[in-house]
Amino acid sequence: MKLTTTARHFEASPELIEHTEKKLKKLKRFFDHILHVNVIMSLERFRHIAEVNVHVNGHDFTAKEESGDMKTSVDRATKSLERQMKKFKGKIISNHQRPKKVGIAIASEEMIIESSSVGDEGGLEMVEQVPRSIPEFSVEEAIIKLEDQGEHFLLFNNKESGKLNLVYKRADGNYGVIDASD
Repeated sequence: MKLTTTARHFEASPELIEHTEKKLKKLKRFFDHILHVNVIMSLERFRHIAEVNVHVNGHDFTAKEESGDMKTSVDRATKSLERQMKKFKGKIISNHQRPKKVGIAIASEEMIIESSSVGDEGGLEMVEQVPRSIPEFSVEEAIIKLEDQGEHFLLFNNKESGKLNLVYKRADGNYGVIDASD
């Protein structure tokens, strides 16, 4: 963290600069990667004004406070920055914890076709339609389920992408995965 302190219309004492650095180092508990902090302290008659600008990777925080004492102004500006940083970090965390978008649930039915109607001029003859649910797995879970069932292929909803996938055993012993959605 690079700290720049500027004093306008007065000479800042080493004690005041040390107090300011001590207060601003506490901001590191909110963001580890504070790049630059710029502190401007100015004295205008009886008003002691502290303006603090904090640049964090991708965002800037600013606080300007005034009081009858410069240390008090710096303390108030630091408190204001703490509130801003807590609020911003809370937004970042809540955005990262949103549930992943899930693909559209597909209602599926298995159509059972009369074997004697295949290749017949009259077309395919459907015996019945049976509703089926498509399970939700990760690709690895689907491969394990495929092996456990001893099947050649398995249709499933992918947990990670939310899309419809098909996993199958290849002739060379490997597995293939087909993403059936756009």
